[in-house]
Amino acid sequence: MRKRLRKKKHRGEFIDWNVAVTVNLVPGSDYEIFLDDWIEQAIEGNHCFFGGSSTPQQIEGTIQLGTAAKQPEKRLTDIIDWLNNRLDVLNFQFSPLYDGWNGPFLDSDGREKIF
Repeated sequence: MRKRLRKKKHRGEFIDWNVAVTVNLVPGSDYEIFLDDWIEQAIEGNHCFFGGSSTPQQIEGTIQLGTAAKQPEKRLTDIIDWLNNRLDVLNFQFSPLYDGWNGPFLDSDGREKIF
């Protein structure tokens, strides 16, 4: 497949790598502060995007890590390190990396989502 078509179809070096995440917070921790820090430091600080939902006890969703040229594994490692250094995080879980355009789409347990 030619480069122009690979880019248009998000294939090869143009795959947008995503990962599903679930973060559980320590009961009684300040949810608003964590959420602000999560978006500003962990997500935007690593030039990623996040979409999902949250409650005061749990945040879950999908992180778009970018293409292979943008080193998605390094970005994911930086986010994991950030979570490990937070005292208000009880535990967290990530799915394996998956293709955000073409699937298979995974939940944080690594199981395929059925829509």
